[in-house]
Amino acid sequence: MSSIVTSILSTTIGLLWNKVRDTTAGKLKHGDVTGAKIREILVRELNDIKTKLDGLSRKDLLSSYRFLKEGVDLLSVTLDKAKDEQKTVLNESQDDRGETARMPSDGEACVLNEALELSHAMGKLKISSDNEFESAKKRFEEARKRATDAFCNESLTIKDRIFAAKLRLVSEILEYLDSPQTAITGCLSFLQELQSLPAVREIFSVYLKRGVKSQFNKAERVEHVKSVMVIHYVLFQFVSKFSTKYSFLLAWPTIELADRSFHPILHWQEVSARTSWGEELLEPPNKLVLNEEIHPFVSAVNGHGEIIARYNDSIKVISKTDEIKVITLPEPREGEVSQLHQYIAELAIDKNNNVYLVRWLKTTTENGEMNSYVLYVLDENYDVKHSYTFDLLDATVHNWMRIAMNSNSDIIMTKKDDPHVYVCENTGQLKCKFELDSTCVPILCVSNKNEIMIRSDARAVHIYTEEGAKKSTIIVPEGHDVRGVAFQYLNCKIIVLTKDARQKSLFLLCYSDAGELEATTFFCNWSESQWEPRITSHPSGPVAVVNGRSIIFI
Repeated sequence: MSSIVTSILSTTIGLLWNKVRDTTAGKLKHGDVTGAKIREILVRELNDIKTKLDGLSRKDLLSSYRFLKEGVDLLSVTLDKAKDEQKTVLNESQDDRGETARMPSDGEACVLNEALELSHAMGKLKISSDNEFESAKKRFEEARKRATDAFCNESLTIKDRIFAAKLRLVSEILEYLDSPQTAITGCLSFLQELQSLPAVREIFSVYLKRGVKSQFNKAERVEHVKSVMVIHYVLFQFVSKFSTKYSFLLAWPTIELADRSFHPILHWQEVSARTSWGEELLEPPNKLVLNEEIHPFVSAVNGHGEIIARYNDSIKVISKTDEIKVITLPEPREGEVSQLHQYIAELAIDKNNNVYLVRWLKTTTENGEMNSYVLYVLDENYDVKHSYTFDLLDATVHNWMRIAMNSNSDIIMTKKDDPHVYVCENTGQLKCKFELDSTCVPILCVSNKNEIMIRSDARAVHIYTEEGAKKSTIIVPEGHDVRGVAFQYLNCKIIVLTKDARQKSLFLLCYSDAGELEATTFFCNWSESQWEPRITSHPSGPVAVVNGRSIIFI
């Protein structure tokens, strides 16, 4: 029960000395140790910080630290008491379902499960702790207030003010363990205050430009940059576990410089690649580096944040921890086919995590050669529920295609060299179709209102009703070429992935559901020799950009 609290405690306290730890207690840097041992290590490291603060003799920083230390001590006592009571209960009865309910074995837990587990843990702590838990909260509150006073003291150096910011954020997270949404709101607001400081902006501006000025006070500047980046890293981890609203990366606080906006998460490797930070800081917290290359062209994200991608004649399921399983589709029954060529043309995932997969088949039977598109419907466990032949599509030659699912589990489908958009029931039965104005290879997605968004020329995304009536058009800025489009369901945003050939770069353009451009964010450099990435989203919230060797969640 206390593991999730110990996990948060370790992750947040680690921020004070720029350490990044896995938010799962069982994977902490210190190895497979007990929660009590982890807390001993934290107390020892807090004592090391106290020694440094004593030498600095800064009143507000030192008092904030002392209140934080007392709060951690009281919280540790509370966790020990709760553990003892849990042992007693388990000895009396092994049927404590509330206590033993765990996350799925693959580590993929949705935000709701994380929040429920933390809420359950905090409820147990309040019951078993007498007054220690409330006393700990008061200490964390005082630590937060004193750290805020220190941060607002303009006479302090920027080093001290950044450290005050760390104390402030850590104290607020621990103060509101029983209300993580409150902590997240306060922390993100304060984060904006931190990176709006002229000194912080100047530090990042000089560091990123690499001019002559960057050679002076280099070590100190690198340490300041690292501190701010680790603040973002730890806070993003916490937000991702307990909030769907605020984990949308295109709404994440950026550092506004004179010539650009620097996104500490999306632009992480601009900094980490230049500095020896250690393996745990090399990659940003939203990026998964794959051990094997995949084909991003045919891929989709499900409600658990897993990526489903074509893998030869099978599909590959990739978890956020890079655990992989390969799902093999059934072959036609023996005796029906003498020769077979097959190709997975496209796939999509509905709101219930059913997988809709279109396979092009070329078969030779005793009656001759036959080509067809076959729709397979797989349940959440990847067992085939149904399969249907798409008679409405010309299957003479396999061509590039796209499918998407709406909230009614209808299939929206487009195909290269076919000017029509098809809307079918999930059985493959045609409901309606309409014709596009352009012959450009279409890219499509569906909104929360079942609006169909289609790229039908290089600079435009057209929005249609399900019946085919055009509602509006989004024109991307000059120089940008639309390469993908996705709908972010939780914040009702349209995300357009574009390529700027002049800069050899990819961008993410964020639009309101009314089609108003809200943000333009540099995504990455890109060359023609690379796989072209695919942006994909799911009604449950996950949005991902899939590359050949990596997956980036936004």
